[in-house]
Amino acid sequence: MTEIELLREHIRDVLRKEKKKQKAELMEEKLLEYQLRKEIRKIIKEAEDIVTHESTGINVLADLLETIIPILKSFYKKLGTDIQQRKSFRAHIVKSVQNMLAPISVMFKAGGTVGKPEEERPDVADQELVEEDETNEDIDIKIKGKDDGEDPAFIPLKADRKEKEEADAQQQEEPKPEDAFVKIEGEDETGRNIALQAFKRVEKQTREAYSILANEEDRDLFYTYLITNLKLYFDKFEDELQTMVKEPTTAEYEQEKNKKEAGLEQAATPEAGAELPTPPAEEPQKI
Repeated sequence: MTEIELLREHIRDVLRKEKKKQKAELMEEKLLEYQLRKEIRKIIKEAEDIVTHESTGINVLADLLETIIPILKSFYKKLGTDIQQRKSFRAHIVKSVQNMLAPISVMFKAGGTVGKPEEERPDVADQELVEEDETNEDIDIKIKGKDDGEDPAFIPLKADRKEKEEADAQQQEEPKPEDAFVKIEGEDETGRNIALQAFKRVEKQTREAYSILANEEDRDLFYTYLITNLKLYFDKFEDELQTMVKEPTTAEYEQEKNKKEAGLEQAATPEAGAELPTPPAEEPQKI
């Protein structure tokens, strides 16, 4: 092999290596670009997932549904005996939710403090000081005895006693799920009983979510779409329970099917005057 041929072979080898190197760099660049695009898509999807509705009421409702719908679904699907139990369940849940939210709505419209932030409520101590200035009454000193679990020498402030009394009163007046649960006459009792158990699990979250909405428009949207979504989810649960799905058909298929069935019936019916086939003679039994 001459020097020229060796030089040519060397040049080809260098070009092959350079081409292979460029190809590897291109593949690496494409891989990095793919990974970058994948990360960007992931970030965009996460951003889309956290996009909120323009209504605060709908946003609060969406969070609530994430909590209560799985609970209602688990109770609903326990009712497998007949559909009347499930109809009773959904009727009692919807009616009881309406009954629970009604007094809260009335309280807001009457100017009550349900759901208002703490800073908007009158401070107990300030209110007592104002009352003292107006009435010029001395502080009423009450010394608790040993039965109260405190040192008998301890003299509580009037504001502290007032705050404790209000806290005790609020605790006693805390609504119970049974108070808002409505028993509907004529509905299945099993469905009603299961509905009560489910309502106890979702009543507090629902009441608290509704109570934080001080804006009337937010409350109206929350209420309307809560009832709507409850009914839609109950429809969805019922569809999931229907394991026997009717196969779709067409008019042409039904016509052909009827023709074939009619032909089989005609073939099975002997014509008038036709001789019936003679049954084969039975062989004598061997003893």
